[in-house]
Amino acid sequence: MITDYDKGVKYPVFGYEITPDIAIIDPELTYSMPADIVAYTGMDALTHGIEAYVSTMHSSFTDPLAMQSIKQVVNNIEKSISGDKEARAEMHYAQAIAGMAFGNGFLGIVHSLSHKSGAIFKIPHGVANALYLPYVIDYNKKADSSRYADIARMLGLNGSTDNELIDSLTDLIRRLNKSLNLPLTLKEFGVEEGEFEKLLDKMAAGAIEDACTPSNPREVSVEDMKKIYVAAFKGEKIEF
Repeated sequence: MITDYDKGVKYPVFGYEITPDIAIIDPELTYSMPADIVAYTGMDALTHGIEAYVSTMHSSFTDPLAMQSIKQVVNNIEKSISGDKEARAEMHYAQAIAGMAFGNGFLGIVHSLSHKSGAIFKIPHGVANALYLPYVIDYNKKADSSRYADIARMLGLNGSTDNELIDSLTDLIRRLNKSLNLPLTLKEFGVEEGEFEKLLDKMAAGAIEDACTPSNPREVSVEDMKKIYVAAFKGEKIEF
């Protein structure tokens, strides 16, 4: 982070110039991680894989990486939480694979929503992503349901139509969240309604301008961002 001391504002430092050329992927580095951090980072990886697969910037190069990372996370995250070292290694690899997918295919508005509300309400990034993911899937499926259905089929989930498959996918995500003791709504996380309402416009306006928004599979407006935030606060299914 860099700080503009005259304005009292901190800005993130990012860019391809500071992207590492080599990464050391050593699972042993993760063995001492506490269970909550394992859960947060694991669901972050799942979000990376799903958003990269449905992104408007996806390609034949990123699709296999995204799908493999999704499969590895779903198969290993709960065992990893319990301390299984083999599962922890698979999760570590899945994180890297998902990073390769979204580093080239980009992300979507799960991250846009998370970036703005997480900074304001001090929500750990992985927690915010896990929370918003099923709501955003229901929003985005109105533009193109086929790629989410692809994910559900790859995971062997139930459903004979795209909508049924997508419902199985969002049910799976919510089940994982419950299993990992993650909140399903902003209210459950502890966000106070008055503060939420006061800051809703600011969060929605910021989320529209987020770097992840342009590659979202469905075009989104400020009003849509507000509605998604409200649904995620109250736990309402998105139908618009």
